[in-house]
Amino acid sequence: SQLIDKKYEPLFTRAILASLRDPRTMLSDLDCSKSFGNSALSQPSNSHCLRFNQKLGHLYESALNFLLEQSDQYNILASNYQLITPEKQTIGELDFLLQCPSDLSLIHLELAVKFYLIYNRNEQTYYPGPDARDNYQRKLSRLRDHQLTLTQRTDTKKLLPPALPEQVIQVQHLVHGIFFDHINGSLSSLPQAANPSVRRRKWLYCCEYTQHFSKVDKVKVIPKQLWLCTLDEELFEALIEVTVAELIGLSQQRCTMFTRSSKTTPYFLVPDTWPSI
Repeated sequence: SQLIDKKYEPLFTRAILASLRDPRTMLSDLDCSKSFGNSALSQPSNSHCLRFNQKLGHLYESALNFLLEQSDQYNILASNYQLITPEKQTIGELDFLLQCPSDLSLIHLELAVKFYLIYNRNEQTYYPGPDARDNYQRKLSRLRDHQLTLTQRTDTKKLLPPALPEQVIQVQHLVHGIFFDHINGSLSSLPQAANPSVRRRKWLYCCEYTQHFSKVDKVKVIPKQLWLCTLDEELFEALIEVTVAELIGLSQQRCTMFTRSSKTTPYFLVPDTWPSI
């Protein structure tokens, strides 16, 4: 159910490209970095197929690379550029170095696509990912304290591409994602720096499925590559249908996103042991 049928790759590619242009990003401006103006990116008219047999982060980097290539507002000077010291130590990697043709300004752009479930315990609110070893606070700290500093630090500036113009580099981020509230709870407060307009959905445990969906015996599973996408009828029809038993079997192994129709909001169904590893 998580595999991508090759005949649907053009359709799924269009959905992923559209999702990157959605203004409902996960992260607002930070002190050290502004949110990238993705509204300047236009949906390309020419056909294009992403390579789906790669990790989610690399898939979305490829999608953004294509959108930037099609844009007349940005030139890509470097992508996935590794900062390596003379001693062959890798300090980090820059997702994109861009130049704006209009004023020749430079932008260091970092991309991330993340999903976090809002989890309340002992009057504390936590924001773990489907893999609970990941969480929002850790990602934000890593982004703010390391990734977004790589073009600003004295020790790393000398590791930038030699042909890069010597001028101020603006730091920007494009962090897309969705927060999931528990199905029985009201909307919880969002964590620090989260965009108030971020997309939100619901999650539930496998043992809670029949309590909420007793009359639903078949659903469509949404592959991880499309978790960020807005479903329409065409996308819904392309998804694989499974029985409730199959869905729960999948979801007891890992968090699984499912939907009942193109007009209903998708849910995360999570193992009964989650967030324990």
